[in-house]
Amino acid sequence: MASDARPTYRGRYSGIGAMFQRPWMQRAARKTAVQMKGAAEGRSPRETGEYSRSFDVVPVFLNIPFRGKARMRAGARLVNTSDHAAHVEYGNGKTPRYAVLHKTMDDFKAAHRGA
Repeated sequence: MASDARPTYRGRYSGIGAMFQRPWMQRAARKTAVQMKGAAEGRSPRETGEYSRSFDVVPVFLNIPFRGKARMRAGARLVNTSDHAAHVEYGNGKTPRYAVLHKTMDDFKAAHRGA
């Protein structure tokens, strides 16, 4: 007769940590950031077009401490290199607050059930 015991999984922290450093994890993070880049470009104001052309995706390795030790994690960052990017994102006395990156993050969190 078959046993009713359910199999269990016990993850190893060293294996999970190594997984977060692998090149395929970097590619997965970059793929999502490139999708976000397209959404941010579509949401950008189009007065001159410079702001929407200035989005870029750069690879990053983040130092995430775990149990008091530094651990490097692969990731990707969506940045805007325009001189006036902060004014467009946050607004100032002359420019309204467009919050392009903030709204793009909110859209992706909602689409992927993120918090």
